[in-house]
Amino acid sequence: MKTTISNFEKNSNTIYIICRILIGLFFFIAGFNKLFHPIFQGYMFNTISSIGFPFPAFTAHFTAFCECVFGLFLMLGFWTRISSVVLIIIILVALLTHDLNSIPKELIPIKPETGVYEMDAFTWLSYFLYLPQTLYLLFLTLFLFRGCVGFGIDLRKK
Repeated sequence: MKTTISNFEKNSNTIYIICRILIGLFFFIAGFNKLFHPIFQGYMFNTISSIGFPFPAFTAHFTAFCECVFGLFLMLGFWTRISSVVLIIIILVALLTHDLNSIPKELIPIKPETGVYEMDAFTWLSYFLYLPQTLYLLFLTLFLFRGCVGFGIDLRKK
């Protein structure tokens, strides 16, 4: 048992680096697609417009640019903490303005004759935790507090 725990501890930095690179890659690709792919540009513009943000074209491009650039920075371990803060803000705004609305207000059973059930807090929380944004927030918070570990440009400055 001790050797298993010891092996996990030895590899924790490697796992952390892989998670940082993959989360950064996700944001880089998502931002890149929203900047340069017409379909994703349309999705982003429609989402921003439907929420009611001012200057939706600018806001959509600015948000996509930040996702792309700070995702790349996170991947490279450059300005890791700053990148995490920017991406946390983007995720929180998306979560609060758009994604929380995807959680159902009531539970509709398979058999309609049983009736509709109100959403209790415990079930609402399970829906909330099922959103991928909560996992991104968890990882980005970890990156914010730990910074660049093991591999990255931030480490070369020291």
